[in-house]
Amino acid sequence: MTTQANGKPLVLVLEDEALIALNLQDELQDAGYGVAGPFVTCAAALEWLGTNSPNTAILDATLKDGPCREVALELSRREVPFLIYSGHHEDRQLLSEFDHVVWIEKPVPSAVLVQACQQLLVGCY
Repeated sequence: MTTQANGKPLVLVLEDEALIALNLQDELQDAGYGVAGPFVTCAAALEWLGTNSPNTAILDATLKDGPCREVALELSRREVPFLIYSGHHEDRQLLSEFDHVVWIEKPVPSAVLVQACQQLLVGCY
């Protein structure tokens, strides 16, 4: 598992709702994680992935520039565990090839997502 220079696991966060993104970022940092993002577009996340790699990721299924399919494919290619956090049930059809991935439906407390990240990192999912 790669970690930041400070030894913290790095979580890639894709979330286009500012309040949710900031709350999640705070919860993750309080739990000892580094946070990449939050990114509000798939394009920005893919650009970041061009030179970086997270330990795990939380993806909103759809961002300002569309479904996170390409980001999910890139994470899968790298074998980076991730979960999808979405408030729209119909998003499952947009990302149907990721049915095996943990889906958490909005709204949930940020602490639930932090716990899910911990489980992804130790391989409990």
